[in-house]
Amino acid sequence: MTAAEVAVLSALAPDHTLTTTEIQQASALTSWRTRNAVAQLNSRGLITPTRPPGRWRITPRGRTALAVKAPRFR
Repeated sequence: MTAAEVAVLSALAPDHTLTTTEIQQASALTSWRTRNAVAQLNSRGLITPTRPPGRWRITPRGRTALAVKAPRFR
């Protein structure tokens, strides 16, 4: 897991439902790194799209991955 992916999961972790732009602002990543991290996390089932379209939410599996991986990036 990359630092960008951890940043995205951290932005979503407190049960936020955010757009990619809101994730970018919360995580201080570039738009490219944000989009890439969102795509990777979605493909692994760590985040999921929600309604309304264009919003993302962390999954239970994503919470577990964040709990295990985040300490490496602190």
